Amino acid sequence: RWREKPTAENLPSRSARAVIRRDRTTVVAVVALATAKLSSSQVIEGAQAAISNAEIFKTIEIVSSNPEMQAALTLRGMTDFSALFCAPRTVGNFGTRQEREKRLVKADCFDLRENPDNVFATPIEGLFATVDLDAGEVIEVTDLGVVPIPQGSHSLSPEAQPALRSRTRSPATTREFAIEGSVVSWENWQFHVGWSTHDGLILSDVRYKENNKWRSVLYEGHLSELYVPYMDPTEGWYFRNYFDQGDYGIGTTVSPLVKGSDCPEGAAYLSPLTTGPSGKPQALVDAICVFERNLGEPTWRHFDIVSESLTSRPDRDLVVRFISTIGNYDYLFDWILDAKGRITFRGGATGLDAVKAVRSNTISDATAATDTEYGPLIAPGRAGINHDHFFSLRLDMDIDGTANRFVKDEFYVEEQPSTSKRRSIWRVREKVLTSEKQARLNINLAKPSIWRVQNEAVRNAVGYPVSYVLKPGHNAMPLVDPADSPLARAGFVNHHLWVTRRSPEERWAAGEFPNQSEAGQGLPAWSAQGRDIENQDIVLWYTMGFHHVPSSEDWPVYNTGWHSVTLAPYNFFDSNPAIDLPD
Repeated sequence: RWREKPTAENLPSRSARAVIRRDRTTVVAVVALATAKLSSSQVIEGAQAAISNAEIFKTIEIVSSNPEMQAALTLRGMTDFSALFCAPRTVGNFGTRQEREKRLVKADCFDLRENPDNVFATPIEGLFATVDLDAGEVIEVTDLGVVPIPQGSHSLSPEAQPALRSRTRSPATTREFAIEGSVVSWENWQFHVGWSTHDGLILSDVRYKENNKWRSVLYEGHLSELYVPYMDPTEGWYFRNYFDQGDYGIGTTVSPLVKGSDCPEGAAYLSPLTTGPSGKPQALVDAICVFERNLGEPTWRHFDIVSESLTSRPDRDLVVRFISTIGNYDYLFDWILDAKGRITFRGGATGLDAVKAVRSNTISDATAATDTEYGPLIAPGRAGINHDHFFSLRLDMDIDGTANRFVKDEFYVEEQPSTSKRRSIWRVREKVLTSEKQARLNINLAKPSIWRVQNEAVRNAVGYPVSYVLKPGHNAMPLVDPADSPLARAGFVNHHLWVTRRSPEERWAAGEFPNQSEAGQGLPAWSAQGRDIENQDIVLWYTMGFHHVPSSEDWPVYNTGWHSVTLAPYNFFDSNPAIDLPD
């Protein structure tokens, strides 16, 4: 980590941590960088490390060359195996002996003959191979019966589209920020941009400058898990419940950025250094973009009705973005800082819906009712399966230092006496949550509350303890049985917010190795300790989710849908921090 909090253990030297998969065993090793010697090595019993890119390409070759798979594909009219793509999918854990003893993926295939530039557009349904990655072989082929391969071109290239609309070039962004190495400065903000194969972009040491003094807000922020469960219980789909970050790695699936589209004109780019499957370093060229944008609206404004004086300040912010492509979905991840002292995280989803090949081409066809049991028909021969997306965010807070506490401001209704002309009003009472077990919270519109991280030892000008409030955006809860195997392994989604006492080993909401994991790992296990969180170094874990019911507009590509959460100052400043903006 770039700037580790100083302790007796980490002060003398820096170290690197490696996850190694060898001889059917997962090993975690720590190497002292100063001496290039092994500090420790531990076998993690029963753990399956994330699927590496090398294993993904190895699986594609193994499955496409398997004679039993080729015979089944021939029955479906697919004989050009060079025009075949087979997608390795993690299998989850449903209590089978194979899941306990082997490192598995299940691979289904796609026909590239009509859509060579859109590999997920033409699924070959009802046929998949189970592969033992450690052995490097297909151990089972499952053929559920022939479903016709959907027809039609669904290319995304401009040449394949009808007449394109005209549009003027977007204006260039301003460049009023500075980047020195990995440190970004903009207006009163300064922060460090880091990278890891597991998490992708990590924002560290986020500070705000006030009266020539730097004030800490966020020590570290990064994505903690991305969970995507599908709602089709049939044999070819029931296991499709992906921990996209823990199973595959957000930093290893990073996608190139298209200048002028993925990021606006005038953006600056960073090329983080990462490691490949062999541990060798590699630069991810221009994988992160940084840009300032004018939002076309006021930060604040006021028209005085007496003097008729009008004051308005234009709003703009700074965005740090990267994109990861995990299978059919492209995920955009934004960290946004603004002149109001706020930090916003946005997760966006685009790319392709996962489609199931079906017999019907319209909802009037005889098979349409059966074909659309688990998701609507979104294109001829293709049903979009209903599913969820849950983003888990880890926020290591440092509000003017590490000694913080968590406050829940509860709204309540108070009946008024008969002497008042009002029957009732609402009021707010402050409640300090003192243990991790107390701090498992869900959004409740019927009983609203404000969630804050507070430093009791630092006060603003009128005497309130300084704090930052977490402001949720749109959200959802899981709808399926909590005892269902996929959800039991993703226990973090059962609460929108968890608060834990900081531990360097606790970084990922579903645990470090969710691939084929047992239930109950990660946040449920950590918070069950009930550690004290009052005036401690605390971490917020926020989960935002949405239920996705596909529609025809989602095909052949899904328009980017955004979901966000904001950290906003609450008595952190003595007055509005944006009052000094120039007009």
